[in-house]
Amino acid sequence: MSENNNQQPQKWTRADELHAQRVRLGEIREEEAFNKKRYALIAGIVLLLMIALILLAGWRISAINQNIISGSAEKLFDQDYESVYLFGRVVLIILAAGYAFYALIKIIAPKRRKPNRSFWGDLGIYVMLAIVAVAMAFPLVFSIGSALKPLDELFRFPPTVFPRRPTLDNFSDLFVTMGQSWVPFSRYLVNTVFITFAGTFGHVVIASMAAFVLAKYNFPGSKTFFSIVVTALMFSGYVTGIPNYVIMSRLGMIDTYWAIILPAFAAPIGLFLMKQFMEGLPDSLIEAAHLDGAGEFRIFWSIIMPNVKPAWLTIIIFSVQNLWNTNASTVIYSEQKKTLVYALQQIQAGGIARTGQAAAVTVVVMVVPITIFILSQSRILETMASSGLKD
Repeated sequence: MSENNNQQPQKWTRADELHAQRVRLGEIREEEAFNKKRYALIAGIVLLLMIALILLAGWRISAINQNIISGSAEKLFDQDYESVYLFGRVVLIILAAGYAFYALIKIIAPKRRKPNRSFWGDLGIYVMLAIVAVAMAFPLVFSIGSALKPLDELFRFPPTVFPRRPTLDNFSDLFVTMGQSWVPFSRYLVNTVFITFAGTFGHVVIASMAAFVLAKYNFPGSKTFFSIVVTALMFSGYVTGIPNYVIMSRLGMIDTYWAIILPAFAAPIGLFLMKQFMEGLPDSLIEAAHLDGAGEFRIFWSIIMPNVKPAWLTIIIFSVQNLWNTNASTVIYSEQKKTLVYALQQIQAGGIARTGQAAAVTVVVMVVPITIFILSQSRILETMASSGLKD
């Protein structure tokens, strides 16, 4: 009995009991004795191998450049793979820096409880995530690189990832071309910003109010109505394009901003996401607010909306991406009401002479959605981590 008292702390908390039970079941384990010297030796060997590969890629790039200057017979063959070596070198540098940082933290980190997973399991996960991240970032990097290439590099085959002679001529030519239009460039921009803002705001408000009623109140036909919403998720915008046009035409809204804004209000994805998030909120919040004398709108605006911030931030991202990238050519005919994407697509259709401008157009169009996503991502993660409520 005395040995047990010496082994266990004087105050055995519930958390300690749960942890001991999970250790007995094998779900988690205490970190084993960590040999820092052995780990540092292995990490050093891995880093040396990565550095050797980086130096090898750099030597190969130098050899290719020498062949190009000297006019060697291998010029055409090696020149095609220069971008491959350059891209591989950049990836290796990023992986080496990340692995060095992880190894340093591993060596100096104190003893801690961790899931039942080995170091090599952690390393495999990080390597896999790094590969996936590179694959997902490659289209973005390639688009930016293409926008910075002169015309002679844009027509090379196979295409290179990074420009050899970066230039901003494509962007300057794009703005010159836009300035020559008989409708000012700012007009296209204002149209797009207004449509995006109005459509997104209305979509978030209407979807939130409808979801609040469906999630927290039972009324006849509520389940049928939500089933219709779920069914509407199956149909893409190409399928609903003709019905939307017919409805807008009957309402007399063709060739107006409302032909784009009103259909955005009724997008089913927003209502679906908001309802699913609101169902996770405890009903006791609403009951307590009723006891304090709060009205329905006060409950919705002051209690429900702050607690479903991940949902409406996600809806904002989807809605901005959809509305910003629409050209609205089927419902808006007046040039003064055209969107920015439509004007840029007309430049892209200008032929081979505007290939560089078309590459710049791709970057300009994707800047706003990516910026909105980056600014909202941290808020989504922060809110999802701190807004969980349970009865």
